[in-house]
Amino acid sequence: MHQPSKWWTGLIAVAVLWLAAIIFKTAGVEEEIAPRAQAAVAATAPDTAGALKVSVAGRDVRIEGPEFSADQSDRLDDAATVDGVRLVDGTYDKLPTPSPYTFRAARNGSQLVLEGGVPTPAVRQAVVSAARGAVAGGEVVDRLGYALGAPANFAAIAGHGVAQAAKLNGGTFALADKAYSLAGAATSSDIYEAAVAATRQLPGGAVPDKVAILPPEAKPFIWTAVRDAKSVVISGVIPNDDIRRALQAAASQAWSGSPVTQQMQIARGAPAGDFNAYTTYALAELARLTTGRVVISDASYTITGEAPSSAAYDDAIAGLGKLPSGLTLAKAEILPPEIKPYRWSAEFNGTALSLSGLAPATPVREAMLGSASGPFDGKPIKSEIGIARGAPEGDLTKVSASLLTELSRLAQGRAEINDTKVSITGVGLANVTGAAVREALASALPAPFTLAAVDVRDGPISPYAFGLQKQDGRVRLSGYVPDDAARRDLVDAATATFVTETVEDGLKTGAGAPKDFVTSLKATFPALARLWSGTLSAKDAAITIEGQAIYEKSAEQVRKELADAGGGDIKLAGVTIGLKPESPPLAVAECQPAFEGLLAKGRIRFATGSAELSRESLALLDHIVDVAQRCKEAEITIEGHTDNVGNEADNIDLSKRRAAAVVSYISEAGIDTSRMSSEGYGQNRPVASNDSAEGRAQNRRIEFVVK
Repeated sequence: MHQPSKWWTGLIAVAVLWLAAIIFKTAGVEEEIAPRAQAAVAATAPDTAGALKVSVAGRDVRIEGPEFSADQSDRLDDAATVDGVRLVDGTYDKLPTPSPYTFRAARNGSQLVLEGGVPTPAVRQAVVSAARGAVAGGEVVDRLGYALGAPANFAAIAGHGVAQAAKLNGGTFALADKAYSLAGAATSSDIYEAAVAATRQLPGGAVPDKVAILPPEAKPFIWTAVRDAKSVVISGVIPNDDIRRALQAAASQAWSGSPVTQQMQIARGAPAGDFNAYTTYALAELARLTTGRVVISDASYTITGEAPSSAAYDDAIAGLGKLPSGLTLAKAEILPPEIKPYRWSAEFNGTALSLSGLAPATPVREAMLGSASGPFDGKPIKSEIGIARGAPEGDLTKVSASLLTELSRLAQGRAEINDTKVSITGVGLANVTGAAVREALASALPAPFTLAAVDVRDGPISPYAFGLQKQDGRVRLSGYVPDDAARRDLVDAATATFVTETVEDGLKTGAGAPKDFVTSLKATFPALARLWSGTLSAKDAAITIEGQAIYEKSAEQVRKELADAGGGDIKLAGVTIGLKPESPPLAVAECQPAFEGLLAKGRIRFATGSAELSRESLALLDHIVDVAQRCKEAEITIEGHTDNVGNEADNIDLSKRRAAAVVSYISEAGIDTSRMSSEGYGQNRPVASNDSAEGRAQNRRIEFVVK
């Protein structure tokens, strides 16, 4: 039996079989225990199990990895002691507790790099998943490490920051304890707006620290506001939200009754200067228009639209000269309103000119002012001419200039254009007549303009002239009198006074007569009527008289009468009275017709019941003196007659005295009356019936009988 050389080989075989049995039995136990131990660990520490390694050797379990909590060893040892486990060995690495607790995410091109600490694998997974979702196909580089002391709600805060940083070019998110910082450049205004809004809605526990988000860069930098009849739309880019809010508030106030749509986005690239001032100015200018558009492109300004009124148009044009510093005008197309009927007027009150109404363009308005400054030089000119469309076809500048020229010829007046109808009213200056104004305008107006009304009173005459010429049996009146009543008054007075002449009326009416003009002229007529020939010239308040008296005494009396005739504003500037040449003698046969011819034109009159010659008969008597002087060879009887009123004897006496008074007048004129005699017949030789006043007047007479 004891032969080792023969049986030890058998022992080797038995040992091999025993070892194989042990090995195969152990492997089966491990495979059965390992998943249960791992599941138990995962169930006990679901947030941290991902960072732990669970291994089984026989029936012994080994757990390795970071130590996420102080009680982790006890909890996991208990959990891993499942059925079949003999021993649990936990070996854990201590984790740091940084202060501050930092986390960082930085985007570099398509990569998003995560660095810093995370509290657990679950949080790490959540953050990495959030990063992958945010980069949309880009690469997430996980350089995270585990660390204790993370702030509350770390996963949500980190996920929020990672998502925002991923949207930005060069985006970085940093968390230091609770301090949330975000920086980067947005690729669009929408992304910028969303990123900024996100920093205002941070997850609970986060506190904003440093936010430096750059909006996208816009080139060119364009901002626009458009107004139509119903609404206002503001769009384009602005450099910051403060300007956007200010513009929206200003627009809402300016157009309180209309909807205002805001489509402005924030961007970089605004021009140098005060962009807020630029946009505020543009919005205010748009508010002047009914419809329009304002655009700021970089530092260039464009405005187009239509003004609601002429005043608004002027304000809008004036506004073009008030651009904020740094803003330049690129284009301005502002339409004035369209107005019908199209009117223009000019009014002169004697001291100042007022212009109002419409002009189609600024150059036309300036031309109108230029047309006024010439004829109204030195007088105040007030212009309220607005600019508007709707002017009639034709040369409005020429029409207004013609009206201003004629208006300057008036003491006061008004000129108007109503579409194509032209009118003028007022009172002319000296020597300006309504007819002259009408004629001037009619010849000056271009088509299609026509005269609608010319109501211009003739201006005063200057110098105010009147003339009287007495010669060859005629008295010619010429020049001006104030009105038709004065004209009739003068003609009637001349006819009654110049009994030996025929009165010819060549008078015209016109304003401007001096005070008491007609009265003063009439006062000279009795003296002038005594002249053989003469002229009276009146210019304004000065009267000049020249003439020839029939005899010397008459000349002296005429001079005195004229000196006494002045009155009112009228003054005698000069009186020259000479003597007419001696007339040739008349044959005796010619004398009777000569006397009768004079007495047929007028009667020698006396004071009532008296033999005193009346002043109005002196002119007739002086001309009778002339005939008597020429009839030196004739025997002349001067007879006096009366009507039947009163006592017959008294009437005979009165008639004798009156006849004798005529002889005496002729004698006093220097005429030899030795061949003259006088008789009085009273009422005994009537030439008409005494039953009527007219007949009685004819019976009261002086007759010359040549023998």
